[in-house]
Amino acid sequence: MADTPSRQASEKPAPVNVTSVAFSFIHAADLHIDSPLRGLARHADAPVDELRSATRLATENLVALALEEAVEFVLIAGDIFDGDWQDMSTGLFFNRQMARLAQAGIRVYMIRGNHDARSVITSKLQLPDNVVDFPTSKPATEELSNLPVAIHGMGFAKRHVEQNLVPDYPDALSGKFNIGLLHTSLAGSDQHDTYAPCTLSELTEFGYDYWALGHIHKREILSSDPHVVFSGNIQGRHIRETGPRGCYLVQVDAEFNCSTQFHSLDVLHWFHIEVDVGGLSDESQVIRLLGEQIEAAISESGD
Repeated sequence: MADTPSRQASEKPAPVNVTSVAFSFIHAADLHIDSPLRGLARHADAPVDELRSATRLATENLVALALEEAVEFVLIAGDIFDGDWQDMSTGLFFNRQMARLAQAGIRVYMIRGNHDARSVITSKLQLPDNVVDFPTSKPATEELSNLPVAIHGMGFAKRHVEQNLVPDYPDALSGKFNIGLLHTSLAGSDQHDTYAPCTLSELTEFGYDYWALGHIHKREILSSDPHVVFSGNIQGRHIRETGPRGCYLVQVDAEFNCSTQFHSLDVLHWFHIEVDVGGLSDESQVIRLLGEQIEAAISESGD
């Protein structure tokens, strides 16, 4: 895919050099609340009921982190839900968690992804007043009243968004820390379907200070000047999604320099363990070695 030419307004706006503008926020994505964890039916002794609640528990951990760190706002870059709700309890659970943030004065800015596009979620539920659900018809901008921050975003109107959304995003606002909220496969991934494709160079040359991306479940910082970040999902759902899953805590100083710190939120880790059994003489040695490797993985995962 060819790079889109950089825009005339791609220069980074000058920051407001006042110490009071230092702030922090959380970048999360792909909560997939109430998504079934795959492959559990094959294991008769698996704690299925406990594991099914993993995405809710991870969401609760996300809210707890925001409260503990007293962040100014939370970004959720799409796929909050895994698909159309089986019943209203899924939406009500999300609202209860957002209400916890509202009580602390923390705002939430969210976009819809391919799993929770406006055409996919048929149930209607009024979101709490602290939640901004960006439109799905065209990108919009939200300016914070208490901070020099502008958040630009657009959600998915339908599940399959094949066009590049980036060229329609608003220009960066001068004197603001500009954030782009986008659900995208970027240039493509062999583990994820292609949605709202764009190139890294488009994002780095656009003039925003931070691109908060969703859709790709593996966390990755693609650029640090400006920041272009996939936060990954907050709970691994199957064996291909190994290791800790969570979000990024982002701290911004008075000169609009930002630093990122990953925080694990999941309550279940998947591990892929390779064991060399060459040279072992009997089954008991194999079982013993497997047990040692599994114990090491459990120790690594903490609780």
